[in-house]
Amino acid sequence: MTNTCDYIKELLEKKTRDPFIKECLDDCLDVYSDAITTFREAIRDYKAKRYEECNVKLSSIIDDSTTCEDGFKQKNGVISPLTKRNKNIFQLSAIALSIVNMLNKDKLNGTF
Repeated sequence: MTNTCDYIKELLEKKTRDPFIKECLDDCLDVYSDAITTFREAIRDYKAKRYEECNVKLSSIIDDSTTCEDGFKQKNGVISPLTKRNKNIFQLSAIALSIVNMLNKDKLNGTF
């Protein structure tokens, strides 16, 4: 996500001429800047074995990647320059969420 924020900043520095794309990029930058903090909190929750709290935060990050991508889809003909990055963040977060859910299930069943 940090790398994606840097990439978005680079795109914004190129002075995109389309105000809609600039607005979408600004929105994604805000979303991912917040998501970095959320991810750090999720790591702390994971280390403390607070899996339910970690689950909520990882789910939020998944939603953030979708929100970013969906912003570009609001206007016909616009192609998101972040599709691959959004997909990667979505998939990595989903994998982490699956692991946390398995750990939480084990914790609740007393097998952990």
